[in-house]
Amino acid sequence: MEQSSTTNLLPSLNMSAIAHSITSRNINTEILAQLLFLPGQYLLVYAEDDRTSYKLLSPEGLREAFVGEPIDSGWLPPNTVKWGKCYKGEWLVQFYPPQRYRLLLSNFNANTTITVAMPALVFMGCGCKYWLWAVKGKQFNYNDQLFHAPLPNIMEDGSICFGDTSPVPCSPIGIMKSWELFWTSVFNEHMVQRKSKSYPLDVRSHLQKLHHNNSKKYPSRDLVPINNKSIADAIEHILA
Repeated sequence: MEQSSTTNLLPSLNMSAIAHSITSRNINTEILAQLLFLPGQYLLVYAEDDRTSYKLLSPEGLREAFVGEPIDSGWLPPNTVKWGKCYKGEWLVQFYPPQRYRLLLSNFNANTTITVAMPALVFMGCGCKYWLWAVKGKQFNYNDQLFHAPLPNIMEDGSICFGDTSPVPCSPIGIMKSWELFWTSVFNEHMVQRKSKSYPLDVRSHLQKLHHNNSKKYPSRDLVPINNKSIADAIEHILA
């Protein structure tokens, strides 16, 4: 991937001036081009028809140019809306529309299997960590407001606590294994507060009510927002 002009990714830099400054210092006529390392991308400066030209290159585009190998994510699992690589490793974002799930709920030292309706869920993995959030829409929208997933075992920022079990590193296969691991875990008293407006002290009480009422959908008005953050905000923060 490459760009041939200065985009607003780096608004404080004058690419044309930088390129001209670099080429004007060339004293070796055998130098055909120079590469400038910038945050998150690279600037290729070269002479073309007696004028200075430049291109912005992404890390992926530069790697492909040097190695000669195409970058391929491989077959992505269903529900995947985004895939990439960063310094933390592979990352994927998945979207699951509203549906019902079976889960093992631990309450007062007793385990009960219940079936509950959940809102639409956004599941993300990056490196060896995973996150889960809720949204009100039925289709994926990058700018949708994030809400706390109405479930135990999830931290304030949406990161998942898997207990004593370590999830596998994120990959197209790894994220599916971690998704299955999450839903087959025991949902206990860990992080049960502030997940439900109706039951702010313990979301498990709300989950049991939904199960007993055989509710077909999760009431969106019950969802608790996360600091006015959107899906895009959360992904950007994790990848930073």
